[in-house]
Amino acid sequence: MKRILSAPALALALTLSLAACDNAETRAQEHFEAAQAYLAEGDRDRALVELRNVFKLNEEHAEARILMAETLREKGNIKGAYSQYLRLVEQYPSNLAGNTALAEIAFQTNNPNEARKFLEAATAIDPDVPALQAIEVAMDYRDAIRSDDGTGRAAAIAQARTLVEDTPDLLNARQVLIAELINNRDWSGALDEIDAGLAAAPLERPLHGLRIKILDQMGDKLGIETQLLRMTELFPEDLAVSSALVRWYINEGNADKAEDWLRAQVVEGQEDPAARLTLIRFLAEIKGGDAALAELDRLNALSPQPVDVATHQVTFDALRGGFMFTAGQQTEALTLMESIIAGAEPDEEIDRIKVTLARMRATTGNQVGARALIEEVLEHDPGQVGALTIKGAWLLEDDKTDEAIITLRTALGEAPRNPEIMTLLARVHEREGNHELIGEMLSLAVETSGRAPKESLNYALYLMKEAKYRSAEDVLIEALRLQSSNVDILMQLTRVHLEMQDWARAEQDIRRLEQIGTEQSKSAAVEMQAQLFARQGKADELTKFLEDRANTGTGGDGAAAAVIRSHIMAGRIDEALARARELTAQNPDDAGSKFVLASVLSLSGDLEAAETLLKEVLSGAPKSEPAWTTLYELQMRQNRTDEARATLDAAQEALPDSGTLKWVRAGFLEREGDIEGAIGIYEGLYEENSAVPVVANNLASLLSTARDDAESLDRAYVVARRLRGTTVPAFQDTYGWIAYRRGGFEEALEYLEPAAKALSTEPSVRLHLGLTYQALGRLDAARREIEAAQDILNESGRPYPVLREEVKDAIAALPPAQ
Repeated sequence: MKRILSAPALALALTLSLAACDNAETRAQEHFEAAQAYLAEGDRDRALVELRNVFKLNEEHAEARILMAETLREKGNIKGAYSQYLRLVEQYPSNLAGNTALAEIAFQTNNPNEARKFLEAATAIDPDVPALQAIEVAMDYRDAIRSDDGTGRAAAIAQARTLVEDTPDLLNARQVLIAELINNRDWSGALDEIDAGLAAAPLERPLHGLRIKILDQMGDKLGIETQLLRMTELFPEDLAVSSALVRWYINEGNADKAEDWLRAQVVEGQEDPAARLTLIRFLAEIKGGDAALAELDRLNALSPQPVDVATHQVTFDALRGGFMFTAGQQTEALTLMESIIAGAEPDEEIDRIKVTLARMRATTGNQVGARALIEEVLEHDPGQVGALTIKGAWLLEDDKTDEAIITLRTALGEAPRNPEIMTLLARVHEREGNHELIGEMLSLAVETSGRAPKESLNYALYLMKEAKYRSAEDVLIEALRLQSSNVDILMQLTRVHLEMQDWARAEQDIRRLEQIGTEQSKSAAVEMQAQLFARQGKADELTKFLEDRANTGTGGDGAAAAVIRSHIMAGRIDEALARARELTAQNPDDAGSKFVLASVLSLSGDLEAAETLLKEVLSGAPKSEPAWTTLYELQMRQNRTDEARATLDAAQEALPDSGTLKWVRAGFLEREGDIEGAIGIYEGLYEENSAVPVVANNLASLLSTARDDAESLDRAYVVARRLRGTTVPAFQDTYGWIAYRRGGFEEALEYLEPAAKALSTEPSVRLHLGLTYQALGRLDAARREIEAAQDILNESGRPYPVLREEVKDAIAALPPAQ
């Protein structure tokens, strides 16, 4: 029976409802005012908590939404700020502040289409806002530069000058003037313009970064030091800034000065141990773990102990455990760490120690214990950054990319300027084949790390894979401004210039490597010079260069082998053989020299002599993986399958943990028709390291071609997602075939056509393309590809029993030719 409210009851219900609404809005306003109070005290984290409470009670509180977006932006969480501004303009499309901020962020993050959209929306509300005019003039200037429009460029510069004269803190307009001065190599003028901007807006980070760039161009080392010191004062909480200063001191050969500065940051009497911990970690990195342990011993011997050490004794003990673990004292370190957390009540400090212990457990193979600790930490503090980061990495390894993204984004929300989290997110997006987001995350990691070597190299390598060599060059050059003697960065820059065929700059890079003068840099210079000659096709110069290094002993241990390789690359097998015999005569007991000779003998066609020598190598060096694989390949070339199998068995007995030999075994099983055995090996290799693309490709390929069940196909897709957008033909075939199996015929065609063009003699690839054409109704093309697969099989002489049957069935399924 339907219940009807009486008039008095209805009135009472409405009154209570309205009172509840009023109460919710009142409490939301109280949280908003509390957030304002925390911000006035400089406590952004608590302010953000209060603002989140506002939205639980009133999602449409516009002032709170703006304040949250502004606070996230100030903390460096640009992505979070952008999301808040988006929510604001969705609720209030005519909000000028929201549309303006979205236009600014989109422009600064190189998203011109979004910038133009929000710029137009904001200008429609109020066209006279200077910030909007600054964005528009900056976009006009960039467009004029790209289209080589001199008139438009001059107009943009003039308008930018007018804007900054009226409103000096307009960063976007100011950067137009600075960019023009840089383009004209007017370093003094650019510096003056930057200083004028900083006078109006002293906390504008981009201007500080540009100032270092200009000082570097001017060769003003004292100016760079002064600028970095100034930035550490302006941005005391930004670890990237202090790290950049320390790296710069080290690069300039002033490690002592770096240590002095770090010691000066330790304020005696304060409880916060961060500065002293940073100093001790610096000592470990520069002087070694013994120096760090000595510093810890010195602190323990003080009486009374420093306040920060006494207050956070467990943290310093845990740091000692970390150094012990790194030094190889793993059992002792684990015992110490376990004793620290035993019976300890969970708190922020203990959580950090548990995270460190979890890393140690994982390193020693105790994955169960490591995961238990991480879950324990997250149960106590769901926002613990270290635990979230490790859990995100584990989820990535397990191919649970959706969960990994949620976990790592939570971590990034807590630590928005953490480059480690950004790099991990890039790896997750790579696993999903989302190339746009990979670049975005790696770029942010470079910025937030202060252009640190590791992050800069990661981003440069990604850009090189995308053939964006000019962008990779820019990233590496920026990184070199603060570490001009970094050999890894210089080597990578040389590789970029080699890819660009910019021989002159590659020569400059090589000379810089030579000038650094360390053993590492001199060895790198030799390697890069050899690559330069090889890229230029100068075979004779390459051989002479390597011969000189071998004869003078300046090319390292591998110089003689490099000479032999250069002869082989030039097709001079006789010369390579003569040099290899000479090398072996000089080192008759050296297994490496014998292996080189055996390899050249194999190339020359003297297989019997090569095999004899390889067996001699293995009798004295049974753990020589290259010798085992070369012997196996030699026997397989002669179709001596049983002997090759015996060789592989002996090799794996000698080297049971060799990933290479497992790989070879999988290929052997696949050739012999034991597909399930091959899948089992690839599954094991994938579990050991799921980041290797070729393992993922082979596993996904076999799962999608040898099995018909939906579960295996889904597994193949999850493993192969990273191959989306690939230009590697074998990978294209794998991804394209999986797309076909999943019913995505148009997408399959996009991958299989280039794969079949590059792998035209591979029958399976031609079959895959043919079946795709058939599914799309292109029967003539289908017949051509499937019959080509049959012809290749007939000419090969190899069995391919399963593939032959598949081709036969495919031909039978085709309608008669018209």
